[in-house]
This record gives sequence, structure tokens and C-alpha cells, in this order.
Amino acid sequence: MKRYTIAIGDKTYVIGLQQQEDENQFRVLAGGKVYELKIVGEEETDLEIPAVEVVETQREQPAIAHKPPELLPRARKSEPPEMPASPVEEELPQELRAPMPGVIIEINVPPGARVARGEQLFVLEAMKMKNPIRSPRDGIVDKIMVKEGQNVNFDDVLLRYREG
Repeated sequence: MKRYTIAIGDKTYVIGLQQQEDENQFRVLAGGKVYELKIVGEEETDLEIPAVEVVETQREQPAIAHKPPELLPRARKSEPPEMPASPVEEELPQELRAPMPGVIIEINVPPGARVARGEQLFVLEAMKMKNPIRSPRDGIVDKIMVKEGQNVNFDDVLLRYREG
């Protein structure tokens, strides 16, 4: 992920940009949220900005530290998210990646453990908030790539799955 500090007027913002396998798709971290963007058209204008469609908004991220307190999201009661059933043809992820930068404060499963979709695997602390990291799939934990107390960056690999 490339991280940019941009200025709009007299305000500065930090955004993250990561190109996906499809060259017209990007993952963008902006305003404390992660967006999946897809370029759906391009036309010549004086501004030279291609048309962009928001494909999917992922989980809400903690606000970035440089924002004023009045712009920080309000804390709300955390419950496990409803996990939609995955289509059979969808390829299951072989790795679980960090959804945000922070510190791993709990590891809830050992290597070799059979886990279910939605099961809590880690607790990641970011900006003094404890965030449960849940399994996106059923499977067996092959290798845990982090230790408790370890700092991680956005998109770092936390664990690998194996078939079984």
C-alpha cells in the first residue's frame, strides 16, 4: 500500500492506495474507512479525473490520528458481524491480512486449529480500541505469522490457512 499525505485547501489528509490484481480496481483507505474502488470510465476533461464507482465499502476503520476529535467516529457496541454465505465458486482466501495498522494483543487460536467462518482469531489494538479479527472462511490454521505484542501494518499477513 502506498500512503499519501494530501492537502485540500488548508486541511491535510492521509490516504492509502493499493492497486488490486485488476488494474482498474483499487483499495483506498480514506477518512478512516476502506473502500474498494473500480474505474468504470475515463473521459478527457480539464481536471483529468476518471469516473470512479464505489464497488464495496468494507468494515469501518478507526479514524487516523491527525484528525480533530470532533471528526473521530463515535464508539458503538461491538457485536460479531453477520457473515454472508460465500458462493461455492468463490475462491477462499489462503491468508488473513491485517485490516488496519495496530498491535496484536491476543491470539485466540493455535496452528493446526480448525476454525469456522466468523470465529475470532485475534484482537488487534488500534488507537486504544480493541478490534476483533474474525476468520473470513472455514478452514485449518496452517501458520500464525505474528506474535502477541507485535506491531502490524495494514495488509500484513496475520495467518495462513491450509486445506483439510
